[in-house]
Amino acid sequence: MIKARKKSTRVKPAPQSKSHLDILDYQTIYENSPVLQRTLDKNGKILLCNNAYAKKLGYTKKEVIGKSVFAHTADKSINFLKSELKKWRKNYEVSNKEIWLKRKNGVVFPTLLNATPVYDAKGKLVGRNAALIDLTNVYRARDKIKTREEELAKQLDELKKLNLIKDEFMAMITHELKTPLAPIKGYADILLSEALGSLNATQKERLEIIRSSANSLLKLISDILDSQKIELGQLVLHKEILSLSQIIIETVDKMRPSADRKGITITKDLGSALFCSCDKIRIEQVMSNIVANALDFISKDTGKIHIKSYRAGNNAKIIIKDNGVGISKSDLEQIFVKFYQVDTKLTREHGGTGLGLSVCKGIIENHRGKIWAESEGKGKGTEVHILLPIEDISKPLPIR
Repeated sequence: MIKARKKSTRVKPAPQSKSHLDILDYQTIYENSPVLQRTLDKNGKILLCNNAYAKKLGYTKKEVIGKSVFAHTADKSINFLKSELKKWRKNYEVSNKEIWLKRKNGVVFPTLLNATPVYDAKGKLVGRNAALIDLTNVYRARDKIKTREEELAKQLDELKKLNLIKDEFMAMITHELKTPLAPIKGYADILLSEALGSLNATQKERLEIIRSSANSLLKLISDILDSQKIELGQLVLHKEILSLSQIIIETVDKMRPSADRKGITITKDLGSALFCSCDKIRIEQVMSNIVANALDFISKDTGKIHIKSYRAGNNAKIIIKDNGVGISKSDLEQIFVKFYQVDTKLTREHGGTGLGLSVCKGIIENHRGKIWAESEGKGKGTEVHILLPIEDISKPLPIR
């Protein structure tokens, strides 16, 4: 006969609840966190704090507990914190708010405040836990950056003033240099005309050198002066409604003798009724400069320059194409930069300072236009493109 076992009367210990373990874990994290931690009741009294909080403010934990949160708040943040506590009682959360704390010795420092609600076992709101990150190093770095920015701004202002003085000085010097060159060139022309007496071949040769050198120096000075005027915003344009095609024709006629001496052909395909509000002398200057560049960098006897103009929307487009040495892709963006020279060897052979195309760009842009260059590369020729706004002469012209 099998006897029934007696039922055990020993009570097993209840397993420790997970929530209790969570509380222990939370307390460990709370206490050892490098972030300043404090727990407040609904009225702002400190119920708990971690070691980092007490140490940072220069107190013992015993000195902190039971004190009002405002005892550790800098004067400039008290009103703000009162307002935040009032808002917190409605929505229970505070996120990324900057407040200033005050240490026991009176020193204040910035912090970033984040707060979450704390509930009792019955789910009743009893206070909030606040995490505060010390922003002292951030503020120091910010102050250093601000100081450096102020120093750089001051240096930039000084450099601008110096640059303006330099530009004004250069404009004055180039103007003064131009004055004595005019009579040198003028008297060379008179002597070469033999109005003051006949000349032998050697004398004519020397006078031609004087006249050529004077012309080169005058062009250089004019380019420098124009460049400075453009940079200073002092380029004066005398605009009229003019036929762009007629300006191109007159410019080519002036350049043709130089082209003929080199056996270079210049052809044109010009659209009609292209009228622009422009300064004739300045547009001629641009066209002459571009054609002169082409004449310098294409082969004698086989060189060709073709100038085309047509309407492109509300603009007149001019393309000056040559079969010269071409330009590498890397140089295309730079050729209109002041003093930039694509090929120093060719520049030494033909002269030039790298100012001409920079001046052309300034003149075209002052006409509300655009200029750029295109080339397939070395040995494949170059195209210079110009856009200028068209004036519709069928409508009444605006009063300028």
